[in-house]
Formats: sequence, C-alpha cells, structure tokens
Amino acid sequence: MNEENRLKKLRSYRILDTLPENIYDNITKLASFICKTPVAIIAFIDDKRYWIKSQVGLDGITEVPRSISVCQTTLYEDTLLEVQDLKLDSRFSELPNVKMEAGTRFYAGCPLITEDGVSLGTLCVNDYQPRQLSEEQRTALQTLAREVVAHLECSKKTRALKKSLKRSRRFEELFNNSNGIHCITDNKGVIEFINSSVTTLLGYKEDEMLKQKIWNYCREGEKGLIMPEVNNLVNRGESRFSIETIVISKSGEQKWINWSGVVKNNKWLLNGTDITKRKENEARIKTLSVALEKAAAGVVIRNAAGEIEWMNASAEEIIGYQLAELEGRTFGNLLVGSKTDMVVVEKARKAVNEGKPYELEMVLYRKDKTPVWVLTSTNPLFDESGNFVKQVSILVDVTDRKLAEEQLIKTREDAIKLSKAKENFLSVMSHEMRTPLNAVVGMTRILKQEDPLERQKKNLEILEFSSQNLLTLINDVLDFTKIETGNLQLEAVPVDIQKLATQTVESLKFKAEGKTLDIKYELDPALPKFILGDSTRLYQIFMNLLGNAVKFTEQGEVKLYMLQEKQTEEEVSIRFEISDTGIGIPANKIKSIFDAYTQADTDTARKYGGTGLGLTITKKLIALHSSSIQVESELGKGSKFYFGITFPKVKTLAPVKEVVQDAPLKGDVLVVDDNQINRILARKVLERWQLKVDFAENGLEAINKVKEKEYQLVLMDVHMPVMDGLEATEVLRSMPEERFRTLPVIALTGSVMSGEENKYFNAGMNDYVLKPFEPSVLYKKIYPYLMES
Repeated sequence: MNEENRLKKLRSYRILDTLPENIYDNITKLASFICKTPVAIIAFIDDKRYWIKSQVGLDGITEVPRSISVCQTTLYEDTLLEVQDLKLDSRFSELPNVKMEAGTRFYAGCPLITEDGVSLGTLCVNDYQPRQLSEEQRTALQTLAREVVAHLECSKKTRALKKSLKRSRRFEELFNNSNGIHCITDNKGVIEFINSSVTTLLGYKEDEMLKQKIWNYCREGEKGLIMPEVNNLVNRGESRFSIETIVISKSGEQKWINWSGVVKNNKWLLNGTDITKRKENEARIKTLSVALEKAAAGVVIRNAAGEIEWMNASAEEIIGYQLAELEGRTFGNLLVGSKTDMVVVEKARKAVNEGKPYELEMVLYRKDKTPVWVLTSTNPLFDESGNFVKQVSILVDVTDRKLAEEQLIKTREDAIKLSKAKENFLSVMSHEMRTPLNAVVGMTRILKQEDPLERQKKNLEILEFSSQNLLTLINDVLDFTKIETGNLQLEAVPVDIQKLATQTVESLKFKAEGKTLDIKYELDPALPKFILGDSTRLYQIFMNLLGNAVKFTEQGEVKLYMLQEKQTEEEVSIRFEISDTGIGIPANKIKSIFDAYTQADTDTARKYGGTGLGLTITKKLIALHSSSIQVESELGKGSKFYFGITFPKVKTLAPVKEVVQDAPLKGDVLVVDDNQINRILARKVLERWQLKVDFAENGLEAINKVKEKEYQLVLMDVHMPVMDGLEATEVLRSMPEERFRTLPVIALTGSVMSGEENKYFNAGMNDYVLKPFEPSVLYKKIYPYLMES
C-alpha cells in the first residue's frame, strides 16, 4: 500500500480532527454491545498518530502515537484481526498499554477499507482479559466496519453534490428535476428542446432526442389516431389541448404519457406526465370488476345505510334474488327464517353500526324459502375523512360443508358411544372374570397354608399353577383391550430401579427350575437410585421379556441390563436390554412376533404355550413411554430385545414407613360382596390378622349395618345388585354424623378402567384393591387404618 496515496485519500474525506458525530458514536456503542467488550473504538491513522473519532470506555482519550497502537498492524490486514491474548503475542506484548498491570489483553479490529482498496483506519474492540469472539460477533464487527466506510463515502459524496448544485442555475435545477417531460417542438413535431427528466422517464439522453420528431418515440399508428383531433382543435382556434399517447422507452417498455399542450407562435409547448401507473390501475380495476362479476363467491356492495348498490351473479344464485329486485333496498329480515340464529344476525348488525369488519356463518333463506348455510365476510370502506361510506360482503355457500360437519359430529358421537360401550363391556367382563377367579386363587392359597396332606399338595400345586396361568391370560387380554381402547394411563411415582430389577429376577427363578440357566441383572453404576415411573408397567414389561427369555432358553444365561445413555438435572435416559442364549427367532418372523395372538411358529405355540399377547402388550406399553422396542436374534443362538426410555428424576423422596407384613391388626371390618365364596375368602384372610369380620351382600344392607354398628373399615365390592358400591359410599358420605364421613372405605373391584379410579375417589372411597388380590397387597392397603397403636 502506497502510504503517500493512503494519506492523500484519508485527507480527502475531511474526517481528521472533526467534532464527535452521533452516527459514529452509535456504531461504537453497538460494537461494544454485540461483542460484549468494555472498549470499542473508531480511529483513523495518519503519518504520526492514531486519532480517535469515536470511542466507548476510554475516558476521553482522543489520540495516541501511531507507533504504540495495535491498529498499526490491522491497518495492513485485508480482514478482521483477532488476538485472544495480547500478552502472549510477540508483536504486541511490549506495547505500553499491554504491559501495564491492568492493561489491554484482548483485541479484535477490522480495517476501514474504501471501495478502491485504501485502508483509512480501524474499527476495534478491546477487553482487559483474554477472550474470543463468536462467529456471529466477527461477522457483525466486519459489517459495522463497512458501515463506517459507507458513512465516510456518503459524507464525501454529499459535499461534492452540494458544490455541484451551487454551480447550477436555479431555473435549470427546477426545470430538470421536474417529474414531467417538458419539451418544445415546431409545428411538425420536431423536438427543439427537452429537459433532462426524459432520461429518468424514458431512458433517452436529451441530445439523442433533439432534432427528432416526437412521433418517432410513440407506438406505431399513434400519430394517425391523435393528430386529426388535435388539428380540429387548432382549426377551431383553440390553443390548448390534452392527449394521451403510448411512448416507447429506450429499453422497449411502453409507457402511457399524458400531454398537456399549448400552441403558440407556431410552436408546441408540451408537458408530459407519466400516467402508466394510473392506466395500470384502471386496467386492474376493470379486471377486478370482471373477476367480481364472474367470481364463484357472492359479492354484495351496500352503502352506509345498508342499501344494496350492486351484487354479482353468484350472490344472486346464493340468495335467489336478482339485483333489480333488491337495488336500493336493505336486506332487513328478508333472508331470515326459522333456522336463522338471530344472535348471529344481531352480531352482524352491531359490527356494521360500529364500522367494524366481521366474519360469520349463518342460515339464510333464499327467495323460494329454502335454507342455505352462508359464510359471510363483510368489510367497511371509509373515505379520506374517515367516514363510513360503503360495506363489501363476500358470501360463500357452505351448505355442503356444514352437512359434512354435522355428519362428522354424528359419526364422532357414535364412535364415542361405541368406545364407551366397549369400555363398559370391558369393565363388566373384567369384574365377572376376576370375581370367580379371586375365589379360585384365594382358596388355593388358603388350602396350601392349612397344612394339606402330602397327596393333596401336588393337586393344589397344579390348581395354583393353572389358576395363575388363567389369571395371566385374563390380564393379558384385558391389558391388550385397555391399551387398544386408550384406557391405560401411566403413573409417575418414585421407583427404586435396583429393587425393581431384583424383584423381577427373583420372581422368575422358579421358572428356571430343572434348567441349567443363570438369571441375572446388571445396572450401570451411574444410574440414579430412584426415577419417576410406573413400576407396575415396567415390571410387566420386564416380566414379559424375561419370562419369554426363560421360557425359550434351556441352558446358558438370561440377563437384564440397564445402561445410562444420558442424564441431566431433570431427566435420565436409560437403555434396557434383555438377552438370552435360547432358541432364537427366524429372521422372517422377527417383525411378526409383536402382532397380537402371534408366535414365531405353530410348533413353538404347541411346545411352549402362551397367549401370543405378551410381546404385543410389551410393545404397546413401551410406546406409551414414547419409545419403541428393537430385536436382534440368531436362530439357535439367542435373542436380544432393547429399548430406551427417558424418565424424570426424583428430586425429593418422602420417607416411607415400613409395614410389618402379617402383624396382628385391630378392629371390626365390614365386607360388602354379593359373592358368597368371596365373602368366605375374605373372612379367612382377615381373621388370620385377628380382625373381626361382618358381611353385607349389597350396598343397601351395608348402609343399614354401618348405622347399627361402628366399624373401623369397610371393604366394598363395586358391582352388586340392589345398590352398588359407589352409590352406597355416596349415601354413606352424605350422612350428617362425622363418623360416616371419615369411615375408611376401600373398593374391592375386578375392573380398574381409565377414569374408574376417579369414580371411586369421587364417590368418597379412600382406596381400591384389584381382585384377585394378593393378601400382602390387601394388608398394605388396610394397615394404616387398623394397625395396633
């Protein structure tokens, strides 16, 4: 860079030693803000000094010697120079403002380069500690540097323009900066003078058009259309005329020009105004008029009083009236009938009175009194003074859509009714199947506990095994149906991951008896102890997958592995893997094993049994956790099922009081159940805990017993004749005495569909137990109300 030329260029901008200017101060403030630095500077560098035009953070410093500035280096850069730590850069480490104890540590600067490549100075930001700009900050700093140069150029050009304008004559300034074309021609149309505005309007230079006939620039045939009329005016002695012609610009563009002419001394003095936009608007209005006339939507124009001025053919078709029948009239109640919502009509009238637009759907009546659904959108029009003058309404016949909507609503209502019927059926079936099964499972358990004969133990084990298989089958079918009908909701309670894994593995070990099979689990040490989840459904997923693994593996290993994939303060993502060394799955069967009632092949089904619903339910339960299950398997070598779930973390855990299982309880309990066997079963279970038990066969009988005797707990069946458990509980809670409102009531139910828990609690029940119940589960539920003090 030639320094002499650079200094000459710098001085030509007349920027050195000038007063502060807001435009540059704003740029330094913006640079400091964007780059988040305490210092920002716009400076220009002459032969001896670094002169500061604008700064942020320097406390009034205006210049420093050029030799001690970092910008001395930036001046010769093509782009941004960034030094993250000046003390570590040998080029700058010895500079005074860097060496000092609290000196400058960070620097980023852009050269101020003119359009012809001359560097005048810099825009830079400084910090007193090392740092680094982001890509966005670098880009912004370079943009601001270009903005500084643009302001310099603008100022320079402005000075030049002012100087030029002073040399121009006032008349020429006014004449040549006119919006119109001013020209003088002889009586044959030869141009003798024309102003410079013609260049802006038509693209021709003035000297190009001098001595040329004005008709040379008009559309072909234009002279033959215009001149006869002009000649007639002149022959009548009129000296002024106004004509519109199409003129071709130098670029070939057609422009409409309105010529106001004066004939004087055998000369034409012409003033041409560009009316192209006006002509385009007129054409557009004409097109819109045709479009409105032919539009599929109805268009109605009314004045401020609501009187009809115009409507198109579509509007006539929609309402059945012709324009001639309604012109000058208001609609009033002409289109109103029995199905018209008058509230909607009043809303429309109110909007019109307030000069507001509106869009409404309503039933109107055609001339022949047939109803039609219409979507009407009305907008008011105002004059320049803000006075309401007209209203334009768009009418669309939406009868077909409304009929379709009504059909859709009916279909939806039918679907809801069907879904409700399915839910009710499922609830009843769940109760009807679980109630007798409760007796089978419960009595089998009691018989085993009552020291049976040795020859009876085998039979009881077979009975217990069969009843558990039947319960599994019923649970699978009911769970599958609940998922399919959307009746399964996930809980979010604290879950001990390790405890859940231990319980699952331990509960499966009996299935591995007689096999050389190791069932184990492994947990990633990084996993939190507790997560928020649904332990029942997680247990069900593990049991289904691990149970299958045990079923189809004779020797080797079945393993549950939990690996942490990601953990934040709020959540933890866990990958679950269940692997085995069993029979494997054929490659062509992997996709179908998740289908309902499907197993890999018929031989498998015959040999190993099962409902074919386990994997289907598992897949759907995992989907409820917003995840999906994957499978890898090799025939004869084993399988691996894996999936990932993200759980909220447990931040605080409430202390849990340990329940001593089967410790004696104290109190009188009323069991309400219409099934005699279930009452017998309940007696045997409850008396084992030293409780006194009374019975009622329906809700009405239970109410009478509670009135006669003070009980500490009521176990209430839900589905019963005469009066069901929900109604009985509601009656109980409505009684005036305090003991009826506080008496603990726990539901014994064979069905817990989505929302049924709320029904129990809304009726006033304290809790529920699902039949067939495990004594340990029932014990935990009643323990808080009956424990010995």
